Amino acid sequence: MSIYYLFLFCILSVSGYNFSKKDINESELKLSYKQKAYELKNFNYQKNKSSQNKNETTYKDQVRLSTTFKKQGIQNKNFSREISNKDKAKDKFYINLSGGYSDLKNYDVFDVSTNKAIWDDRYTNNGSSIEFGLGRNRGRFRIEISYARENGRLDQYLTYFDGSITNFDPNRGKLHKDFYFLNTYFDFLKNKKLTPFIGIGIGLVNSSQDSAPFIPAYCRQVFANQLKAGIGINASESTILFLEGFIRNANSHITSDGIGTPYTYEAKKGFDSEGIQIGLRKYF
Repeated sequence: MSIYYLFLFCILSVSGYNFSKKDINESELKLSYKQKAYELKNFNYQKNKSSQNKNETTYKDQVRLSTTFKKQGIQNKNFSREISNKDKAKDKFYINLSGGYSDLKNYDVFDVSTNKAIWDDRYTNNGSSIEFGLGRNRGRFRIEISYARENGRLDQYLTYFDGSITNFDPNRGKLHKDFYFLNTYFDFLKNKKLTPFIGIGIGLVNSSQDSAPFIPAYCRQVFANQLKAGIGINASESTILFLEGFIRNANSHITSDGIGTPYTYEAKKGFDSEGIQIGLRKYF
């Protein structure tokens, strides 16, 4: 009986061992399948994520490029508009108005027969100057016609042969000069906040003076020229404030001594002046 139980125990032990080994192998196989399935799933996930990131990156790049192109388009449009505005500004008409003071220059009067200075006309007080112009902008150059008027008074003269000085009453010797110029200007720094410029003009002057002691009233017309230099300040796209200095020179003119002598007299540097003006230029 004991041998039978021993034999049965041995069979069950062997059978139990084989059964456990089989179960272990099956468990390992299932685990292996699960591991491979997990790795495959993880691989597919990483692949999909990479594709998604790639798509997102591509989309972001497209948005960035689109925004860049739009900005460049706006900049190009603004640049083109700015160039167009500058081109238009190069061919605009304008008007200007200026005023200031004028230093009327004293001048000697010569006896034509002897070329000797006889007396010296004197302007001891500054006069005034106003100028109105109509012009056209041609880039750095401007072309302009202008009218300028100077007012002053001849208040004394010096007689050279005896050194005497004759003073006039305040209501005598009033003078005004009318200038008509064709001017051209050059702007050094176009389209800047501050623009230095120079100018030159040629034209005529009509000078009228009331009578004074030993000097009759007269009116003379001679050729004249002017030089200018100044600086403009851009107040807006169509408005410029400017400050300028000027020198105006006139040709000599013939005059008389006012006492009926037969002598002919010449003022070699008459009607000359210099001064400063402040003005406004308006484009349209």
